[in-house]
Order: sequence, then structure tokens, then C-alpha cells
Amino acid sequence: MWLKYKVCFCTAVICSMLTAAGCRKLVQVGEPDDSMTSPEVFSSDSLAQAAISGLYIKIMSNSKFLLNGGMSLFPSLSSDELVRNMVFSFEDQFTGNILNSNNTLINSNLWKAAYAYIYQCNICIQGLERSNSITSGLKTRLSGEVKFVRALCYYYLVNLFGDVPLVLGTNADVNMLMSRTPEDQVYNQVVLDLNAAGDALTGVNDKRFPTSFAAKALLARVNLHLSNWSRADELTSDIINSGQFHMEDNLSEVFKSQSREVIFQWAPVQNRQNSAEGFMFIPLGSGRPNYSVSDHLWKAFETGDLRKGSWIRSVMANGQTYNFPFKYKLNLSPVGTPPEEYNVVFRLAEQYLIRAEARAKQNRVEEAISDINIIRTRAGLPELATTISKEQCLQAIEQERRTELFTEWGHRWIDLKRTNRADEVLSAIKGSSWQANDKLYPIPFAELETAPNLKQNPGYE
Repeated sequence: MWLKYKVCFCTAVICSMLTAAGCRKLVQVGEPDDSMTSPEVFSSDSLAQAAISGLYIKIMSNSKFLLNGGMSLFPSLSSDELVRNMVFSFEDQFTGNILNSNNTLINSNLWKAAYAYIYQCNICIQGLERSNSITSGLKTRLSGEVKFVRALCYYYLVNLFGDVPLVLGTNADVNMLMSRTPEDQVYNQVVLDLNAAGDALTGVNDKRFPTSFAAKALLARVNLHLSNWSRADELTSDIINSGQFHMEDNLSEVFKSQSREVIFQWAPVQNRQNSAEGFMFIPLGSGRPNYSVSDHLWKAFETGDLRKGSWIRSVMANGQTYNFPFKYKLNLSPVGTPPEEYNVVFRLAEQYLIRAEARAKQNRVEEAISDINIIRTRAGLPELATTISKEQCLQAIEQERRTELFTEWGHRWIDLKRTNRADEVLSAIKGSSWQANDKLYPIPFAELETAPNLKQNPGYE
């Protein structure tokens, strides 16, 4: 049961995939006999770093889990971005919007994974707060990192399931009796965690770990979702004007580990693997891909859009053409070769699109168009006229988000829901298989059985 989840302390900790000076290195430490709840885990700087690194290893050790490809895959199947080319009943439920509460992927890859990460974050936060042995600056930074991760988990939980238990402690007996917390209260905690993380991580510049800019990027997403337009504008402007990030001119370089556009990325830890997306989407050899972009997405690109040629690849298999996502260019690396691509979580292009929407909503349409045109120019498309209306501007933003952010972190699924467009768009595509209740995933049945105060989402009872 996720609420009783216990995390054993790992002896191996996350390895720096880069060799730049000042980056964290692979460290080996002796394993305490107790679990991570033992005070000894947070009795020194090296042990504390190992504990937090163990969290990152857990996140990156399983593909198709919440923060390692899962959010790029499952919501893309649920929306209008991806189709599956081979039968797999649990994934086909996402494509057909016929999910049930016994779906193993809903339970293990999304819900349980999220709460496992959250529980480990809570242990780390508690251990850091209670420790008198850790250097003050390190304690502040590590606390900021895990609060960022906890916020990221809750952001996706509320967007997948709606109201969810807001677990902030480590007492399993208390946690097991929790009911679902209203979505707005969960968002309040997300904002608190991100504000704390932003303050704690000022000056941290390693993109493979949470930074103040990563916290601002997620906070900008949250404020866009909450219709806090001026705050979203402010946060994205802080990132854009920082001079730390730059749009890559070459679309093939956007998702490389050294990309100047990347704000935050997870470093892979599995042998020979680069990104989870590359591993999932790119076929090995001449075989057909497991997933193809939908005809609706394929036809959404304007004539001359360079993203279609660079970020989608076509392959012929068994006499049929398959178009698959190709933002990441590598599946597996040769033996002994370090990864060239990491899992990009936040990048600069999204910040321009968030700011464009926030400014359009504030009736600053000309400024919004300027941001949109930065994205369009890189894609090889003509600039939009500054004379278009506010409504036309917002339609253009939806279009650019669709073609710029496709199959990344559930953007399309979340966008359709937050703009109240899901029913209109998806019912037209999926017909009678689409129901309004499909906008939320079911709470796993295994959780309902063991947590007496949890209630199921409508339509899944």
C-alpha cells in the first residue's frame, strides 16, 4: 500500500553523467542497518546527499513511470497525440478512454509511483529538519530539491486524478486514514513548496538537479493553470530575462544534454539508456514503432513547419508507413558510451508560450504575439501579424503549444482540460467512447480497498 510505503536506504547514489568541475560525483557510503527513517541517514553531509540521490535513482530507474516517461506517454494516448501500434490491453484503455480502476499502469506507474516519491520526499524533509549534523547551506539546498520534487508529483497527481490525499508526513497509520484533499488546497501546498524551493536553490546552476529556475518554471505552469496571469507573466519573464537560457536555432539540438534551451532535465541511470521518451518511441532496427503520432497531430502542422520534419520520423515496416515522435534522437547508446540526451522537464520555449498566454489574457496582445513569433520563427513559419484579435491570438497559442510541446509531459491533455476544450475536441475525435468523466483517471481499486476514506472518481464506481 502506498501509504505504508517504506524506502530502504540505497548504497549506490546517483552518478554525475558529466565531468564538469563542481558537479556531484558518484559516492559510495556504508549502508545503515535501518531504513531511511533512521536519524543516522542524515548524520552527515555525504549521507544526506546519498539519501536525496537515492530519490533521483528511484525516479529514473523505471521507464513509463510518472516522472520518467509516464507523463509523456499515457496522457498522449488519452488525448489526440498518440496511437499504439500493437495490442496491450492496459495501454489500449488509455487510447480508448475506457480506463478502469484495476488498470495496473494507473496503479503502479502513476499513483503508487507518485506517492512512493512523495513519501521519500517527506522522509528527507523531516530528516533534514531534525538533523544538527548537516552543513547549513547543504541542508537548505537539499530541502529545496525535495520540496521541488514533491510539488512536481502533486502537480501531476491533481491533473490526472483531481482531488488527492495531501500526504505531508511519514506516519503510516495517519496517512492510511486520509481522505482526498480538494484540488485547490493541493495547489496551495504546491505553491508553498515551490516558493520555498526557489528561495533555497538560488545560485544552483546544474541543470540535472532542481534549481530556482526549475522551481519558477513549474510555478509558472501552476499559475497559468490557476489563471494568475500577472504572476505567470512575472515568473516566465524572470527566466527569459535571466540570460541563462537561449533558444536553440537547430531543432535537432533542443533535447541534447548540452542544450542551451534546457532549464531542468533528469539524468538517466539505466544502462545504455538516454531519455525515457527515446527508449519508448524510437524503434530498434527496422521494426515498427510501438507508438505513432495520430493523424490529427500529423495534420495539425502548417505547411513548411520544420518541427514536423525534425521531430517526427517516418519508417516503413511490413508495407506500412509509421510516423513516430523523434524529438529525442537516440534509443540506446553503444556499450561504454555516455548518454547524449537526458529527460527534459522544462525548456525555454514553454516559458515563451506561457508568457504569451498570460499576456494575451491581460489584453497585452501585441506583446503576446511577439513571444509566439519567437517560436514560429524557429519553426520556419511566417510571423503572425500584430493586428490579430485577442481571440485569434489565444487560438494561435493553443496551436503552437500543440505543435511545439507534443508528447511532452502531458501538455496537450492538461491544456485541453484547463481551457475547458477537452469535451469539444475529444468527443469529435473519439465519438461515443469519450465521456465527460474521462477527464479524470480512476483511483486504483487496490487503494480504495485498503484506504477506507478514499472515494472513487465519478464514472468509475
